[in-house]
Amino acid sequence: MIEAVFRRCLASFARRLADQAFRYQIPVRVSLPALSETLVAYLSEPSGGHRPLAVATAIMRVLGEGFSIFARIEAQGLNEADAAGGAPGDVMCYDDDDRMVLAVEVKDRALTLADVRSSTRKAREAPVVLTNLLFAVPGIGESAAITAAKGEWAAGLNVYVVDIVELVRATFVLLPEESRPALQRAIGAELDNRGDHAHRRAWHTAQLNMGEDQP
Repeated sequence: MIEAVFRRCLASFARRLADQAFRYQIPVRVSLPALSETLVAYLSEPSGGHRPLAVATAIMRVLGEGFSIFARIEAQGLNEADAAGGAPGDVMCYDDDDRMVLAVEVKDRALTLADVRSSTRKAREAPVVLTNLLFAVPGIGESAAITAAKGEWAAGLNVYVVDIVELVRATFVLLPEESRPALQRAIGAELDNRGDHAHRRAWHTAQLNMGEDQP
């Protein structure tokens, strides 16, 4: 009896590991419209912030290397409070002198006034001098949020608001074609590091579908 139960447990573990062990099928060539549409579809599904954080982190890594503007990227875990570690954002970008040059706050919902006030406060209280804060969001929820963001300029903080997918559309057109599959690989690596198995599987499926739908 015990042996039979043990065997069933082992079989269950084996099936689970097999489901988690796969390679992302990245197309050799990826059109920018296809990449953008895939990101829109992937980010449109609720994920509790997991997907946009992984995607935004990967974007910053590829942009940093492609434009030689960031030497190092650090990203918070989804359940880590930024303030607990003195981090002014979810993603921190550093230059060659290891100075933080940009903090990115990632939201899976429209930006609110409370978001702006909370994030700008963290930026001012950070242990480093920070002059650039970027909100990566799917939209603007309150016009007062933009007004508050603009008001930070006089205090020395540049606050930017951008849609994640629009950021890709605007910047990757200037990068070599190889940057598009590089972004897909970077997103997969970020998901792997975070152990988000359901979101990893969804990204894997998205790559398979992209190969069929291009351009």
